[in-house]
Amino acid sequence: MRLKSKLANRILNSKLKALSRNKKIFNLDSAQTAGILWEIGQETSFRKIENELQNSGVKTTGLCYFPAKKTVIPQGINGFTRKQVSWWLEIPKAKVSDDFIQQKFDILIDLSSQQSFPIVYLTALSNASFKIGYSGTAVNCFDWNIEFAELPETEQLAEQILYYLKRINKTTLE
Repeated sequence: MRLKSKLANRILNSKLKALSRNKKIFNLDSAQTAGILWEIGQETSFRKIENELQNSGVKTTGLCYFPAKKTVIPQGINGFTRKQVSWWLEIPKAKVSDDFIQQKFDILIDLSSQQSFPIVYLTALSNASFKIGYSGTAVNCFDWNIEFAELPETEQLAEQILYYLKRINKTTLE
């Protein structure tokens, strides 16, 4: 592991030690709020999950990470760019990312497959009660980790997340 990654993970781990959150399992029937973390190339999967959650009566908040520095965030997308993370450790420093961490979501969904440290950081420090996603080789801070033999396509991950959110804690299966 490179020095930069070690230092960033050390900072994250020290913040995680001070974090206290109430863990609770939610499904699409029991959740009222959800946060969705995604990257700009994953908009189709984000919209699919957002629509499914909203159709189930779940209020959703999405936060998109744009890994390019010279990106203009399109109208209607809540997000931050690489320019809004610390230059060396890639820790988000945008107000929108701090606000996202502080929100008390029932469910946090990470569509990024933990490819970027800013998303890993936000997922780990989120105040959400139930976190779901694919951790791969990154720090696993999920309450429900979706397993794949190799790095999944975002569409596959979205399908699996929805599959489990429809079935977790159900007394009867449809």
